[in-house]
Amino acid sequence: MYPLCKDCFKLKDEGKVVKCEECGTWYLANEGCPNCKPVNIELPKTTSNADELACIICGKPSNGKHFCKECYFKYKDRSIDIRIINCSGTQILDEYGNRKYTCDDGRKVRSRAELAIGNWLFNNKIRAVYEKEVYYEENGEAKTLHPDFYLPDQDYYIEYNELTNKPYMQSKEYTQKIYEKIGFKVIIMTDKDLENIAACLKPKLGLH
Repeated sequence: MYPLCKDCFKLKDEGKVVKCEECGTWYLANEGCPNCKPVNIELPKTTSNADELACIICGKPSNGKHFCKECYFKYKDRSIDIRIINCSGTQILDEYGNRKYTCDDGRKVRSRAELAIGNWLFNNKIRAVYEKEVYYEENGEAKTLHPDFYLPDQDYYIEYNELTNKPYMQSKEYTQKIYEKIGFKVIIMTDKDLENIAACLKPKLGLH
């Protein structure tokens, strides 16, 4: 009934065990969350010369600015999250940015549809990992999928498709085939499914 044993509760009080803000997993603070693998970037040593400032995102020389040109144009229209580590490095928590919506469990997502799905999962006590990456190979090239949710207890991925035009529906079928090829189970939801999330998810997840 409890997420932590008696010994781990003691470690939690000592700050040695923490809960991941992204997926809700408890982990040793000095090891990092096993489910979320953010990018760690070491920044160059600080200098007194303002012209030698480094970009706070990638660590490259930035000509006295807080961001290099590449990162500025890449992220200028996003609201990404980064963490400063010991004043000597940064950790990109969310490269895609624009997580504007907060679920009932405190997790931030990017759309109202993801908010509705995330809240339903939380309120029905279904564990979910947000945007757990799926790696696969196609024509000898390594590729990545970014499903909206992964349900570890049911071993299911959930993808939300907003559009219904023909090219997008063809993309949906293509994505479905990728999951089938690599042996993963996926539920691809549409706007119509959001009208009754329970009716869509419960039968497929074996819930009553």
